[in-house]
Amino acid sequence: MQAGDESTANTRADRVCNNCGTPLSGPYCHRCGQPARTFIRALPGLVGEVATETLYYDSRMWRTLQRLLFKPGWLSHEYIEGKRARYTPPVRLYLVTSIFAFLIVTLVISAADFSGLPDDAALGFADGSGGAIQFNREDWHPEDNPLEVSWLGTRGNAWLNRQVGTIDANAREAVRNPARFIRTAAGMLPQTMFVILPLFSAWVGVLYLFSRRYYIEHLLLQVHNHAFLFLSLVGLYLIALVRDLLGDAVFLGHGLLSGLLYWIAIAIWLWIPAYVLISMKRFYGQGWVLTLLKFLLLGLSYLIMLLFALVGVIVLGVWRL
Repeated sequence: MQAGDESTANTRADRVCNNCGTPLSGPYCHRCGQPARTFIRALPGLVGEVATETLYYDSRMWRTLQRLLFKPGWLSHEYIEGKRARYTPPVRLYLVTSIFAFLIVTLVISAADFSGLPDDAALGFADGSGGAIQFNREDWHPEDNPLEVSWLGTRGNAWLNRQVGTIDANAREAVRNPARFIRTAAGMLPQTMFVILPLFSAWVGVLYLFSRRYYIEHLLLQVHNHAFLFLSLVGLYLIALVRDLLGDAVFLGHGLLSGLLYWIAIAIWLWIPAYVLISMKRFYGQGWVLTLLKFLLLGLSYLIMLLFALVGVIVLGVWRL
């Protein structure tokens, strides 16, 4: 062995983890998992390493997006087969796509015009005529007509009526300032999706009870399908935005480009249900007829879940206003 090789070997043998003192034989400590490298270094080297890792993740993200958008169910199948390193992890993919989607929702709401709301009857309610909540066919009142639940007791009913009073007052404020209410409710959409996603995956598991798949596998497919849906909504918004800009443009061919974007948007709307259907067929491997029936049932169930979630968002939005 040459002197240089021996020196390198001795240096590697002398390396220990700064966290737990365990001798290191690789880039990570096998005992506590802390990386052997340190970020306390010259700025150019640190910037170069961050750039390298960023480009690596970007290449993995682009590879993931290609499969996600054009190969329904492919990513879920690959992940279960153990081919995970080449693709972006499902949770990270969901978070990134959902952030973009809900950012679009925020932009749409911020740009919306609420000047035409509310009407005269609603303004009368907001000023105090009529109650937002009724019990026993009469308007709720904390003293004259309170809400009473026998098994809650005095303190429990007092707390309950305070919450009802909050909702009653906030409902009037929501009518006076609908923009504020809509922004408050929209701010709860990410949390709402986090609730719907696992519940819907459990219902999928019921319909595929004999598929011999774990719950996490059903959840994985829904994570990928929702990530696709979020990206589709972002794409549709961008197309609508560009078409609005083209409406005021006067350059040659702007009408042709606007028409092309219109048909691309139509194709995306048609691809969304087809994508979900194909992903179910590819992932579970059942026949087309049975898959189509389950697709229709799951679609109806999802709409019902969204309806209940919307009601919940409205109630919570009024309560938190």
